[in-house]
Amino acid sequence: MLLTLSAALLPLLLQAQPAADPAPIPKVLTPEVLTAVPTRDAKVVRRWNLPGDPHGIAIGPDGTLYVGLAQPQAVVAIDPKTGAVKRRLVLDSAEIASTKELVTLRTSRDGSRLYIANGSDESTTILGLPDLRVLREITTEGETIRDAVPDPKGRYLYLLGRRVRVYDAAGEKEIKTIEFADPTAIAASANGSFLAVFGPEDFGNTKATVVALYDTATFQEVRRDPLQTDEAVETALFAAQDRALVAVSRDHLFEKPVTLSTKTMTSAGAGQMRMSIDYGDLVNSDHICLPEKSGAQIATLGPSDYVLFAERRCAVSGAFSGSSRRITPVALYGVDAYAVAFDGASSTLVATDRNGYLTIYKVPRPAIMK
Repeated sequence: MLLTLSAALLPLLLQAQPAADPAPIPKVLTPEVLTAVPTRDAKVVRRWNLPGDPHGIAIGPDGTLYVGLAQPQAVVAIDPKTGAVKRRLVLDSAEIASTKELVTLRTSRDGSRLYIANGSDESTTILGLPDLRVLREITTEGETIRDAVPDPKGRYLYLLGRRVRVYDAAGEKEIKTIEFADPTAIAASANGSFLAVFGPEDFGNTKATVVALYDTATFQEVRRDPLQTDEAVETALFAAQDRALVAVSRDHLFEKPVTLSTKTMTSAGAGQMRMSIDYGDLVNSDHICLPEKSGAQIATLGPSDYVLFAERRCAVSGAFSGSSRRITPVALYGVDAYAVAFDGASSTLVATDRNGYLTIYKVPRPAIMK
């Protein structure tokens, strides 16, 4: 009787059981895409909103744009055609620290490493590309790092602080400290043979900006020359197949021929020093107006020995040629940029703007220069 009753109740018991939960539907993650900004500016190829106080910028071997954000202290990898964010790496959250400024981003020549000068954080971060994995962080306590420049030959990493520190390319060992007091900018020659260091020097009755050239085989100083100005150099680079040195201050762009003959200074009395020079040693200069609070990557090499830089609107002009010109200064005029980078593959100029924009521009023509 019990078996018969159980069999009769079984269908009712089955109907009373709650239905099984359906299989969960997998979530499809929508990739982050920057918001495009429409513009009628004929110079602009593409422009996106990029919140987070964008600073330094670098271009990877495949054209990926790497941008440093001071808030929330992160690096984003962006597709230059679509604005899609391919990767995002937060270096430090605001809860931990808020001092990483990501002043400059520079890639190694082979494109395998990204070097980040963190500014007032007193550190340098080395990332592996393209996956943005952290390889090493170099801490320089009490020393703001304003630039981190990789050696073109892949041997060293140059850090610009209160002195210039030379590390191996992996950032594991400090090799040398160059005793140049209060340097303001550094540049490595394309062939890797020389490092140029810019800064002030006291000549007794006056201070002037000088550039010292170091042989990277020994790190011995081989030449030191005045730049015929007392303005602080914000950024510098070698150009014209290493035959010219370009130094950029807030108000001028200077071009100096690269020569290795030694010049001697002699006393002229009354605490003055005198140096004999050749006409070819004189510095060329162009009057410019860098954007307010721009960074060390505000100038870059372009095609045909162009030196490309962003310039705010201003009412100054004028140029001085003391020697034959090897470069052509070309301004991206009326742009409030923090950093620029030239993409040779697409022949475009990419700029970050601290107002929250990432813009790809057509390369300006020399005629734009005032």
